[in-house]
Amino acid sequence: MGRRRVLLDVDTGVDDGLALMLAIRSPELEVLGITTVSGNVPVARSTANTLLVLEMLGASTIPVVAGAAAPLAREPFTAAEVHGSDGLGGVTQQYPAPSSRAGQGAAEFLLETIRRFPGELTLIATGPLTNVATAIQRDAEAMHRLRGVTVMGGAIRVPGNVGPTTEFNFAVDPEAAAIVLGAGLLLTLVPLDVTEQVILSRQDVDEAGDGGPLQGFIRGMTAATMAFHRDHEGFDGMFLHDPLAVGVIVDPSLVRGQAMAVAIECRGELTAGMAVADLRRRSRTAPTATVCVEVEAARFLHLFTQRVLR
Repeated sequence: MGRRRVLLDVDTGVDDGLALMLAIRSPELEVLGITTVSGNVPVARSTANTLLVLEMLGASTIPVVAGAAAPLAREPFTAAEVHGSDGLGGVTQQYPAPSSRAGQGAAEFLLETIRRFPGELTLIATGPLTNVATAIQRDAEAMHRLRGVTVMGGAIRVPGNVGPTTEFNFAVDPEAAAIVLGAGLLLTLVPLDVTEQVILSRQDVDEAGDGGPLQGFIRGMTAATMAFHRDHEGFDGMFLHDPLAVGVIVDPSLVRGQAMAVAIECRGELTAGMAVADLRRRSRTAPTATVCVEVEAARFLHLFTQRVLR
C-alpha cells in the first residue's frame, strides 16, 4: 500500500510541534503541506515555530502557508501560560530564525491541493478551525473531495480545559468549528476524552537520552508545558493532544470510534465552543462525526516514543 497523503493545519505550540514530528517521521504518511492559524500563539509565531520544527527535522522542503490571524467573529486569545510566550517553551531564542519562508493564503492552498489530489488527501487539523471553515465557505464542493478530516477538538463526556465544558481549539473559534462540524465532511473527532488519557512524562523525555539536536530541542520545548501541568494538574508531564490526532491516521486501530451527532454551541455565555453530542439512546439525529471514545494509550505512547524521542 502507498503512503497516505496528508495536509496538516496547525497553531504550532508544543504539542503541535510534536505532532509534526510524528507525522514527518511516520513512513505511512506523506506530508504534502502545512497551514498555520492563530491559536496557541498568534499566526506569525505559529508559522515561525512550524518552520523551525521542520528545520530541526531536515524537512524544510515541505510547503508552509500562513492562514487566519483571528477567528471568524471573535477576538483571538492564546495559551501562552501553557506553551510559553513563544509557543515552544522559550526554546526559540536558542536557535537562529528559520531560513525558509512561508507562503500566504492557507485556505486557498488547502483548496488547490485538494483539487490536485481529489479523493486522496486527509486533512489533520490540530488548531482552531478558522482556515478549514474559510475553505468550506469558499468551495464546499472541493472540501468534500477530501478523503477525510481528522480534528483534535472538543470535550464530549469530560470537562473542558479552558472552561467547564469547552476545549481550547473550539473555544477560540466556535463559529468555525460549527461550520466544519455541520459541513457533512467525512470527519473524525479526537476530543479530550481520549487525548487526556495519553501523557508524555518528563521521565519519558529524559530516558530518551542525548540522542542529538532533536532530542535536546524536544527536551527544551516541553519543559515549560510539563512544569505547567505539574503545578496545575499534579503530574510532571503533558497531554499528547495533537500527536494523537496524527496517530489516529497512522494506525486507526489505536482508537475506537462512535458515530455521533455533534454540534457546536456558539451563543452560550458560559458554553461558547462547547461540543454538544446527542447521546440519547433513541436519538434519530444524523451523525456528523466519528468520535474517538477509547484509546490504547500505552500502545500509542510506545509508537510516539519510538518515532519521535528515539
